[in-house]
Amino acid sequence: MLMEGSVEYQVNLKYIKKAFLPVTREQKLAEFVPVFNVMGAGEQKKVPGKVEARARVYLPEFLNFAKKLGFKVEANESLLKWLNLPPSKRERLEYSGNKRIILRTSDDYAYLRLMVYGVVMAVLKTPAEWGQLEEYVLSMEPIQLRFWASRFKNTYWKYKNRRKLDYLARRFLEVEWI
Repeated sequence: MLMEGSVEYQVNLKYIKKAFLPVTREQKLAEFVPVFNVMGAGEQKKVPGKVEARARVYLPEFLNFAKKLGFKVEANESLLKWLNLPPSKRERLEYSGNKRIILRTSDDYAYLRLMVYGVVMAVLKTPAEWGQLEEYVLSMEPIQLRFWASRFKNTYWKYKNRRKLDYLARRFLEVEWI
């Protein structure tokens, strides 16, 4: 049971037009949204906040990282099985069911880690780099994590534009990592 005034974090994975990648991956648009629990007319209501960032993410890597961080995955069981097939097999077996995926957590650090990972993942193109990014994001200190997550959030709110986030993600790579 969630407490009055508490916040839950939600990541919606939606359809996105495919971009060219050197590897075959399922691509999704990840939307990062806080959900507030408020009392209204004697009952608990969930009120979604403003979208804090949007990013192109690649499955199954993004999903696996979310699970590692303790996110609850809400999706069709058969979709999750299909996403874990090797890419060559996945191309042959087209999945036609509901592809909606929602990730939830109440851990704000897990949410911030996934946001930083998702936004920066969008500008990297290979699974090897995603693996290194995953390790790096897991090792980030809370202050550093909050700094980058708030930079991504404020930039997204100001410009409502993924391109500006990509630009900032490249600065993250210059400053933090490469």
